[in-house]
Amino acid sequence: GRLPVTWYNADYVDLLPMTSLKLRPVDELGYPGRTYKFFNGSTVYPFGYGLSYTTFNYTILSATRVLKVAMEPHQQCRTVSYDPDVAVPPCPAVLVDESSCKEEIDIQVQVENSGQRDGTIVVLVYSVPPKEILDTYIKQLVGFQRVFVPAASSKTAKFSLNACRSLGIVDGHANRILPSGQHTIIIGNDDESVSFPLNLTFHY
Repeated sequence: GRLPVTWYNADYVDLLPMTSLKLRPVDELGYPGRTYKFFNGSTVYPFGYGLSYTTFNYTILSATRVLKVAMEPHQQCRTVSYDPDVAVPPCPAVLVDESSCKEEIDIQVQVENSGQRDGTIVVLVYSVPPKEILDTYIKQLVGFQRVFVPAASSKTAKFSLNACRSLGIVDGHANRILPSGQHTIIIGNDDESVSFPLNLTFHY
């Protein structure tokens, strides 16, 4: 199994009032943020933590690493809050509601059971937005799959993820947007994880 919540340290309740409903950190007030998507402090157990009687390893067999998203004829580019020290892409983002969102991210992952017992693991897939974008989430869960793997063998987990749903973020005006740039796809949690970059651009 996998933990579906973040298990915070006991002093977390002293770091922000329970009347604060903000998910994002508020630096001027010292609020650390909520949920695995925005909290980057230490935890007792992180979101997605799990135990097993065996050990698993991941290998990326194939993956979409370049994604060219088609824009609608009269669709306009949208601005995004960027780090002031980096160059902004020609088209930083588009509104998800104005997009056809037909593009898919295909991933095949080899799940190897390197232990001596049969076991089942829930393979988690996260997306990380381009690091130059400010005030967005750390990562978000975009896919998962339960896989049974006999001891000393391997199986392939396949994912087909919609680009808008998997790579979209919410801007400061509560608009759901799809940003261009280098995203990161992570398979697994912490020490067991593997990742790869995904470069997204727009074209008419």
